[in-house]
Parts: sequence; C-alpha cells; structure tokens
Amino acid sequence: MKELSSKTGSVEKALQLIECFTIEEPTLTLDELSERTGFSKPTAFRMACSLEKFGYLRRADKKGQMGFQLGMAFLEKGEMVNRQIDIRDMARKQMLQLRNDTGLSVQLAVKDGQDAVYVEQFESLKHIRVFPQVGRRVPLYVAACPRVLLAALTEEEQKWIVEKNEVEPFAATLKLDRNQLLKELSKIAKQGYAISRGELYKGTVAIAVPIRNINGNVLAALSVIGVEQDFTDGRMDFYIRTLKETVRKIEQELS
Repeated sequence: MKELSSKTGSVEKALQLIECFTIEEPTLTLDELSERTGFSKPTAFRMACSLEKFGYLRRADKKGQMGFQLGMAFLEKGEMVNRQIDIRDMARKQMLQLRNDTGLSVQLAVKDGQDAVYVEQFESLKHIRVFPQVGRRVPLYVAACPRVLLAALTEEEQKWIVEKNEVEPFAATLKLDRNQLLKELSKIAKQGYAISRGELYKGTVAIAVPIRNINGNVLAALSVIGVEQDFTDGRMDFYIRTLKETVRKIEQELS
C-alpha cells in the first residue's frame, strides 16, 4: 500500500507540473515551475526530467534561461483520442434536430483516402424523399460533403487528388474542369460551406459544412439535401445558417 501511495503521489505531482503550462505561457523556467507547484527546485527538475524522458516535456530557452514546453507525446496521444471519438455518436442528436428543423435529409460523411464515405443519415420528412445510402463511397471532388472535405486539405494535396483522378465520370453533373474545381475549393474554404446541384441525385441540391475538432482539423462534413424546389433564395440562407449552428453545437460536444 505504501508503494502504491508513493506511485500515486508521483503521478499527481507530474500532472500538477503539466497543468502549469497554458496557451499564454507555453514555456516555463524551473523557477516558475517550482513556484507554481510548490515543489522544491530539485523535485520540480526531477519530475520535469522524467516527463521529458517519455516525450511529454521538452527543453526550451526562455529569456536566456533553461525552460520546458509540452512535448510531442501530447500531440500523438491527442490524435489517438481523436480517432477513438465516433463522430456519428456525437452528431446523431443534432442531425435529427437538423432534419426536424429543415424537413430535409441530413447526411454525415468522412474522408477515407481519396474518397468520402457517407456514414450516417436521417431521411427527409417530406413526401418527396432523397434516399442517401450509408456506406456509399464517392470521389472527394464530387458533391457538397466530399468537396468540403477536399477543401480542408492543402493546395498541394488538392491538386494531386484532382489531377491524379479521372473527373470525366462525373463531368455531366460537375460542369467543372480541373482549374475551375480548384478555384471552387478555395471559395469553399473561405466561405465555410459548399453547394452542389444534381451531382449524386438528379434534381437535388445539397449544402455541406465542415465539422472541426478542438485543433481546427476537419473531422467530417455535415449536409442537408433536398429537391430543387426546396431551395428558394430565402430558404437557402436559412439552411446555411441552421446547418452552421448545428455544426457549432456538435463541435462544442467534441471539445
């Protein structure tokens, strides 16, 4: 029991040390760590060295003094946490509310390689329905959800995907050549949403918005989709606004 208590105390001390770092003060000297934790300098240094050994801290200069910063191990573990979060579970409640508020079908898609995969849906309440298919895989350059995911990549990645793949199979519905498509991706990134018309389902319109994690990385795309007569000018603004508000609520849950 004494050994267990000692180990628990060491873990708590290590966590206390880690909690000292903030966005405003990412680098702290040994004096600052000692002052903020109440540990003696030798204890603070010993704990910092142990955390450094496992990559949770790294040494950095601060005004000519030796300091410490959070290490890359946190980035690695953070990515593991991101992968463990099932975006579908986090989004379902808000997706259902979005469907009820708009009356349109609601889709959730994620990037998988050079494709987008639709992983969740709620069908429209209207008599005329659009039946999206969960599990359907489409190229990243086709339709609203996929293009939102593509727009989140770097320009180099976008060009590689667009130039590497054959755009021709969707040319009739895309009505965009490669250069136009790249310009469209830049526009999507700036305005924060994408609109597509009849690209996967004839006579339909879709609007999509990216869902980001706490680090600003795009995890998924959320869209509403309906028939053309649903998307008058006045309704279009309402759908975009409601979609963005829904995404904001999902992102709050993710954080």
